[in-house]
Amino acid sequence: MAAIDKIYGSLEQYDEFLVWAKVHRPSIINRFYPRNGYPPQDRPITNLSEEDDVWLLNNCNIDWVVARLKEQYDT
Repeated sequence: MAAIDKIYGSLEQYDEFLVWAKVHRPSIINRFYPRNGYPPQDRPITNLSEEDDVWLLNNCNIDWVVARLKEQYDT
């Protein structure tokens, strides 16, 4: 999957999304990049399948995640 399909954000956003995913979509936890080893800002968070992206677009209530997905898919 190309870099364009990754979700990027801050370390704080990483933590927020990971907590949300553990509750609402645990199947994507293995698609998160390691927490450490990246700069705290504009770091890769996930690299998900299109199927997961569509699910998130319809079910995620984290505004910045939805905004990034809409940007990726030009919706």
